[in-house]
Amino acid sequence: MSVSESGTAALDRRPLTISVVLPTRNRPSQIRPCVDSILANDDLYELIVIDQSDGPETEAQLAGIGDPRLRYEHVDSRGVCAARNRGTEISSGQIIAATDDDCRVPSDWIASIANVFRATPDAAMVCGRVTVPPELYENGYAVNFEPKQREWLGHFPPPAEWGITANLAVRRSVFDLVGPYDRFLGAGAPLTSGGEPDLIYRILRTGLLVVNATEVEVSHLGVRKYGPETQKLIRGYSAGISAAILKHVRIGDLTALRVYGSFVVPMLGSVVANVVRRRRPTGAGTLLAFVKGARASFRFRVDRATRMYVPRESR
Repeated sequence: MSVSESGTAALDRRPLTISVVLPTRNRPSQIRPCVDSILANDDLYELIVIDQSDGPETEAQLAGIGDPRLRYEHVDSRGVCAARNRGTEISSGQIIAATDDDCRVPSDWIASIANVFRATPDAAMVCGRVTVPPELYENGYAVNFEPKQREWLGHFPPPAEWGITANLAVRRSVFDLVGPYDRFLGAGAPLTSGGEPDLIYRILRTGLLVVNATEVEVSHLGVRKYGPETQKLIRGYSAGISAAILKHVRIGDLTALRVYGSFVVPMLGSVVANVVRRRRPTGAGTLLAFVKGARASFRFRVDRATRMYVPRESR
């Protein structure tokens, strides 16, 4: 039996219950409207808020909600991937959906996710559309995701077509097959970003199907001011993606090497082309961040069995 066949056979296809795991840290003004939008979904099974905040303000914002589907836990850990893993551990739905505290979901979000999994029973992950209200672009930059090709199986998306945790959902049984989010990746973790591409890579590398669904949509309100704030955000993503894919290269995965090249070659080509044309080398900072992400990768070992970063043993 092939990897794809064995992986597909192991997927859990029981009647769908969908849990949402929502990490948050020090955003009390954002958390309540985000939670309210999720709880407005009648098909929601449970919402688990994992709070890594320094103070009690976030918990206070949620204290008056009497909805029994809401579960709250404060943790001392840091890093969005660690929070998502904790939420997954204590959840009980067959599907684990993800969004961010600076997003707002429509009242049919859960139903839309369920419809895709029902229509595509072999789907391991669904990555939904992430839009930014046009008026917010006047204030700055925010990350979005616009799906193009719907299904990915046996090959890997180009750089702009990897889904993001602002809007994705995974079968619980998939985590049993490929492992959890890598806690050293993602916002708030040592390697700053890359939790999503790492998980998507492991899912596709196992031979499972990822669906990019335009009909599953959320709004992203997390705007960064143009200039240094935006540059820091984009460069953080670049560094994290580099570290996310390079760890698979480091254990001898030649497929990962090709994927890594699909990210770095266009960046390098753009910078070189601008230099040749005697233009400003736009993208040089992003390329440098990619290189720095590769260097940061070697601060950690890679466990070959789990494909996870682990601390280097102290001498």
